[in-house]
Amino acid sequence: MKTLIKTLSTVFILTFFYGCEIPMLTHSTVTPLGDRQSISAGSIIYSLPQTTFHIEVTAKKTVYKQGPYRRYAEKYLGISEKFPESSVKWTIHDVKISSYEEIDPDRYYVIKSDGYFETNALAMTKVGLILIPDPEIYNSKPTLTGMVNERPERIYFTDLSIKGNFKEEIKYASDVLQTDTALFIQAPVFMKKEKIPKTTEEKAREVADFIYKLKNKRLELLGEPYDIYIDGGGFEYIIEEMKSLEKEYTALFTGITYSEVYKASFGYTPGEEISGKPEVLFRFSEDNGILPSTDLTGRPVVLEFISERKTAALAPVVIEPFVPQSEEMNSSVPLYYRIPDVVEARVLDGRKMLAHKKALVYQFGKLVNLPSNFLIRQK
Repeated sequence: MKTLIKTLSTVFILTFFYGCEIPMLTHSTVTPLGDRQSISAGSIIYSLPQTTFHIEVTAKKTVYKQGPYRRYAEKYLGISEKFPESSVKWTIHDVKISSYEEIDPDRYYVIKSDGYFETNALAMTKVGLILIPDPEIYNSKPTLTGMVNERPERIYFTDLSIKGNFKEEIKYASDVLQTDTALFIQAPVFMKKEKIPKTTEEKAREVADFIYKLKNKRLELLGEPYDIYIDGGGFEYIIEEMKSLEKEYTALFTGITYSEVYKASFGYTPGEEISGKPEVLFRFSEDNGILPSTDLTGRPVVLEFISERKTAALAPVVIEPFVPQSEEMNSSVPLYYRIPDVVEARVLDGRKMLAHKKALVYQFGKLVNLPSNFLIRQK
């Protein structure tokens, strides 16, 4: 089926785009393309458009991680603030809606003729009322990335000590020896050096001492009568590096807060029957961020379409059944096309509207027709 459509698409494009001298039209039919329909040489296939929406969601993850030396912040730095527990909080930062037209795979039609003909139906393709089966239509369309995956948990604090994780400790030791006379004597005392891990408080004290040294040195460089001149911005660089080090080591007491941004894209082609009915696009949790629509641990974020029914006054069209080629062809048959309706697409988080966009949605409009000789004319 796909090969047949691709072959006939080439015929369709060549017929539309090359202005050749063509003999007079005799008889034609326009019928829906079916799986069992035979297509004669020279037939043209066209499709009706449908509107697809692309929704891009940006979520922000804010993390606070307690400092490993928070218990000693007041003792060594004089910071008496009570630090909160480590936490992760997700928020929806931004939502963007865009739309584009693509081929409706259920709305292919075949124009057949018992002779050669010319057509100005190209005008209908330019305004989007019909589409040709052209794969190039998708080259400029947005790429759907699907759900985002959370990155592996990072290591928050790596430099926990200024002078290393171990300290040397001298231990005094002696042995008790038994002599031949059954007397016990104590051997001379000797010293033994051992490396043992520093306690958390010892490392916190070292870091606090280093912070104070950085502050004093920075004030010394900035104050009078100390005088230093470095060309090329070197002096400012030294000061900023000292500030950065001070901030990094102070975070071991006060904790660290950082944010990361994640994006997910969703594609949705609405059916006419869902107008006014909210559809769950994804679910969202402040603890876990963007979740699949099937994950009930998050609250639903819905996509809703509100039609303005601007094509409601148009009478519906009944598609004519396929007429076998053995039967006589009519001289004028309807050419089917779609007039889109104006629809507002909304993304809602409860009662909060995250985004909205007005767009022309073809499948919410009406299927109408013109006499084929309006667009398929005699030469």
